[in-house]
Amino acid sequence: MTTIAAALGRAVRVDGDGRGRFEAGVELSSWPGIVHGGALAAALDEAGRRLGGGDGPRRVEARLTASVPIASALALEGEAREGGAAVSLVDRGQPLSMATVAALGAPAAEAHEPPWRGGATGFALPTSETCLACGAGNSLGLQLALAFDDEGVWVRTIPRAAWRADGGLHPALAPVVLDEVAWWLGALAMREGGLTNRIAVELLDPEALVAADGEIAAAGRFADVVAVDRRKTFWRTAVALTGPDGRPLARAAIVFRGGAEYSERQIPYFRPRTPPDVFRRMFPNHW
Repeated sequence: MTTIAAALGRAVRVDGDGRGRFEAGVELSSWPGIVHGGALAAALDEAGRRLGGGDGPRRVEARLTASVPIASALALEGEAREGGAAVSLVDRGQPLSMATVAALGAPAAEAHEPPWRGGATGFALPTSETCLACGAGNSLGLQLALAFDDEGVWVRTIPRAAWRADGGLHPALAPVVLDEVAWWLGALAMREGGLTNRIAVELLDPEALVAADGEIAAAGRFADVVAVDRRKTFWRTAVALTGPDGRPLARAAIVFRGGAEYSERQIPYFRPRTPPDVFRRMFPNHW
């Protein structure tokens, strides 16, 4: 059985001088041919931890300047910093993604407040067969069944065995699940297809995440989705991951970039996989 730990181990190599390579296997896909945004953040976190970033509470902040292709060998350039690390993925001198991994101080009091875990009922969102988060055809996929209503987007799930390591959940779970929920928040708010542009994940309690046993939840509200540019191309979302007891395990602020160029490819994929009345709620601009 392929595990997330093994997939990230194969994808990331870091040498003693901070240089290495990144080559993602197909199991780390979102859309065919590109790496899932959450998996990319997890891989950069993996590289940062190998450079001395540590396993404690931390913030992983990544900027995706371009889609990162599957099965392409990219240069990895990293350096240890006080309390963390910085990592970049470079293709022929062009940075495709860069991230910092930094130790997280004591969380503010509101970080301990029970976040929203989603509604009682909702409309099912379509899935992609290859997607690491929702794809039934991905051998490593979490097979998430996301839902939405007028308030927000959420998913509640018991992670598969492939996402467990040393008896507990792998920390990569947090960015992958949070990115998936955030993508849909952005797409439904903008009513267009798109991609993750920036992702900042705070692992509030990695030990509690690893030890979580039972149903976890990730959710975000539309009320917290805001446009960050005048053209309303970029939308910032806020999402949180909670354990079986409702305790906050991680949270994220993720920027969705949308537009007609993405919808042209993605909307025709979603339309036949969605009941007409639900599709009309999701993408009324394309009905």
